[in-house]
Amino acid sequence: MLTKNRDEVLSLLLTGARIIDLHTIEQAYASVDRLDTPLNKVLVMLGHVSQFKMGRVLQAEEMIKENALSPDTAIKALRLATSQQLSFDDALAALGDVHKKTQLLPSLSNEITSLLLEAAVVNADQVGRALKVSLENGMQMGRVLVFHRDVSELMMKAAIVCCMLKQEEKIDQMSALRAIELVKQTNMTIEEVLFRYHIYPEEPGQGPKLYELFAMAGFISESDLMECLELHVLRGRQIGQLFIEQGLINHEVLENAIVLQGMIADNAIKAYQAADALKNAHSKQISIYQALGELEPPVSPMAPSFSLTQLLVAANVISQKTMESFFEGLELSPRQVAKKLLSANYLNDKNCVTALRCYSLNAEGFIGNRQCAEILRHCISYNANLDEQLAAWGYFVPNRMHWIWK
Repeated sequence: MLTKNRDEVLSLLLTGARIIDLHTIEQAYASVDRLDTPLNKVLVMLGHVSQFKMGRVLQAEEMIKENALSPDTAIKALRLATSQQLSFDDALAALGDVHKKTQLLPSLSNEITSLLLEAAVVNADQVGRALKVSLENGMQMGRVLVFHRDVSELMMKAAIVCCMLKQEEKIDQMSALRAIELVKQTNMTIEEVLFRYHIYPEEPGQGPKLYELFAMAGFISESDLMECLELHVLRGRQIGQLFIEQGLINHEVLENAIVLQGMIADNAIKAYQAADALKNAHSKQISIYQALGELEPPVSPMAPSFSLTQLLVAANVISQKTMESFFEGLELSPRQVAKKLLSANYLNDKNCVTALRCYSLNAEGFIGNRQCAEILRHCISYNANLDEQLAAWGYFVPNRMHWIWK
C-alpha cells in the first residue's frame, strides 16, 4: 500500500488509465526520495511516461483536486485520450452520457466483498476503508482493495469469477468458498483450482467470450477486464456495453467482435484468427471482412488442430518413430496419452501439464499449430514457465482455456 505521503491520486490515474503499472511507480519512489523531485517529473525523466501523456494526467489531477471531476471519470477520459490520440479536454467532451451509465453507488456489503469477507481474505476494517475511498472517488471497491494491497489481483479475480459462476448457477456458495480458500492456500489461478479440484470443469468447444476477444486483440488489460467484470457482477449490465461505457472500445469494435464470435461458432475461423482480424480492422480502419482476407496465413483452408501426440512430435519432444511404436493401434484420450508417457519417463510431471495445457489452447483454437509447437518446445527445452512464455511472446489466452482436457 502506498503511504499517505505519496501521491495517491496521481498513482491512481496512471494505473487506472493503463499508462503505467503500480510496480513501476513504487520503484520510481526510490528516485523521488533520492532526488527530492516530484513523482511526475521522475517518471518522465526515467522514460516511463512521455511529457505529453503526463500533461494530460496532471490536468486530470488538477481537476480532481478542484472537485471539478471524479477520479473515475478522469480515468475514462485518459483511456479515451490515449486510445484515440485526443487532448484531455476533447476526450472529456467525447465521453458523453454513454460513459456515465456505469456509476454505481458502492455499499459495504456486495456479492464480491461478502465472499471475500466470508473466506477471511479481507476483514471488515479493510472493506470499510475501501468503501470510504470508493464513495469519495467513484471507483469500484475491487480496484481500491487491489490498489491498496488489501487483496491480491489473484484473489480478486477468483472472487469475481466465482460470483459470475454463481450468478450463472454453475456453482453454489459452498463451492465458491472452497474455491476461494484453495486459491489462497495453493496460489493457483481460480481456473486451475476449479479444474484440478473438480469444482467446475469447463466444457470444450465454447469459443471465446466477447471480453476475451477484446483482450486477445489488445484492447483491454487484465486490470481493465477485472474492473468491467466487477461492474458486470454488481450491476448486471451487458458486458459489451460496459466496455464501451468505460472508454475501452467503441461500437464498431463490439459489432465486429459479435460477427467474429458467430464465425468461430460456425467453425469458419479460429479464435486467434478472430483476434488478429479484430485488431487489424481497428488499427487499419478497414472492414472486418477485409481484415480477415488479409490474414497471414490465410483463414481458408483451415488447418486441423494437433492431437497431443502430433503436438509433442511437432515440438521435437518425442520422435515420430517412438510415438508410432508406443501408441500403434491405441485410441487414447489426451490425459491417457500423457499418463502413459509419464509412466514411461518420456515426460516429467511439469512437462506433462505444460503439454496438456498447450494441447488445450491449440484444440480450442486459441493458438495456431506452429506457434503452439514452438512455445511447448521452448518451455520443455529451457524448463520455462508456460504463463511467462505466453506473455513474453505476446499471447493473451484466457486462463480457463488452459484447463480443458479429458
